[in-house]
Amino acid sequence: MSIDPLSTNNPPPRQTTAYLKQLFEQVGFTIDARRGQNFLVDLNLLDLLARAAEIRPDDVVLEVGTGTAALTERLAAAAARVVTVEIDPRLAQLARDRLVDRDNVTLVEGDALAAKHRFRPEVLDAIETARAASPGGRFMLVANLPYCVATPVISNLLALHRPFDVAVVTVQREMAERMTAPAGTHAYNALSVWVGAQCRGEIVRILPPSVFWPRPKVDSAIVRLDLEPDRRVAIGDLHRFHAFVRDVFCHRRKLLRGVLLRLAGGKGSDAAKARVAAAYAALGLGPDARAEEISPDRFVELDRVFHAS
Repeated sequence: MSIDPLSTNNPPPRQTTAYLKQLFEQVGFTIDARRGQNFLVDLNLLDLLARAAEIRPDDVVLEVGTGTAALTERLAAAAARVVTVEIDPRLAQLARDRLVDRDNVTLVEGDALAAKHRFRPEVLDAIETARAASPGGRFMLVANLPYCVATPVISNLLALHRPFDVAVVTVQREMAERMTAPAGTHAYNALSVWVGAQCRGEIVRILPPSVFWPRPKVDSAIVRLDLEPDRRVAIGDLHRFHAFVRDVFCHRRKLLRGVLLRLAGGKGSDAAKARVAAAYAALGLGPDARAEEISPDRFVELDRVFHAS
């Protein structure tokens, strides 16, 4: 049974626009738009984000973008351990003050990412320490993700040897639609395949700009991803598959045959032609096939056959 993160004798401060403006004025904090600082101020939606994760008492939760720790408190009330990451030192100090009595929270100050395709070692170490302290629990990502890091955070977590079991995050609506898009739709891209080959995804709620402060210029969404271990194992070489999908979708509008020929060594190579022909025959692809028409599971098969040729 999951614990309701709101059932506490000491409810957290109400993170409304008025509360944030007053708090930031008191400490001399100004919004840094470069860091995607948009705070969720609709309290019902903040609660929904926490509840949608269905956190259990032995779970370990990663939050990227601590902010003022309004969500962090809810996560800490429900989970065994919480690792939360905040890049802005001013917000990190505000969060520390608010979380002073939460001994199951580890706050890592700094960027969650060491590079576009790599998590910061301090964050990974904190996660492993938390998981060791609660080995029977799931690993979850629950966060109001800054727009600027949402894609690499989710993509890189899925590339880890031990990825998340469940992710419930707020992201741009466009990104949420890409992560959950089926083949053949306008939103379907490399991210759709990378996520869709490993997870079952659903959009929980569309969020208008008005529920954030400052207001972003686009809609957002709460999206939930549930890892499906058997499908992930079928991928085999995760690094190769990820690179293969990205390479293919660099030319998503072109015929797949031409893209694969280029990756196999060029149209003038007889070996490349034979390799692509074998892949087409194995998957039963038609001559007009394009990347955007192939489902994530079929992409897994295509990667396996193409690299086995």
